[in-house]
Amino acid sequence: MNVISLPMIRPGIDPILAGRLSGKRAFVTALEQFPELTEPAIVLLDFAGVDLATSSYLNEVLMPLRDHLRMRRHPGYAVAANLNEKVREEIEEMLGRSGDAFLTCVTDASGNIADVQLCGRLDEKLLETLKLVSAKRETTAAQLHEETRNVDAVGATAWNNRLSSLAAKSLVVEILQGRTKRYRPVLEVA
Repeated sequence: MNVISLPMIRPGIDPILAGRLSGKRAFVTALEQFPELTEPAIVLLDFAGVDLATSSYLNEVLMPLRDHLRMRRHPGYAVAANLNEKVREEIEEMLGRSGDAFLTCVTDASGNIADVQLCGRLDEKLLETLKLVSAKRETTAAQLHEETRNVDAVGATAWNNRLSSLAAKSLVVEILQGRTKRYRPVLEVA
């Protein structure tokens, strides 16, 4: 899968990202500079150089970008990259209040991705499902239902709902193959 980096700050701009209005402007600016995707891609929201991003700012840019990118014809799967401790803390706080989660990572000068982590909080059943998808590398709702039938009374529809929820959060990639949807992790969590 292609990887596209979207800087969250431009050179010469204040490294403190604060306020709802600034977040809304950043969302619009990101959409204006974002290329049209010809295939699904990982979109690194690169926070390198950002000293602080407030939760009010992040609330207007991070989740709206994730949701917008996922709804495109060729989806983008948003991952927050290169967070310092203050920015990570603000994201954790924001996600904790909403009960949501976001993938984070670190990139090096060559663009290699490392230290992939789940930031925020997932419902226990969604976390269990994400771990199963990661362990299998690629699966379907029907396969998860079949493999857990003797252990869990979860039907195929419930597995499908869980997988769709993880895809909506950009935690798994949804691949259409005819009428079947296959799922695999966007990135492997460390």
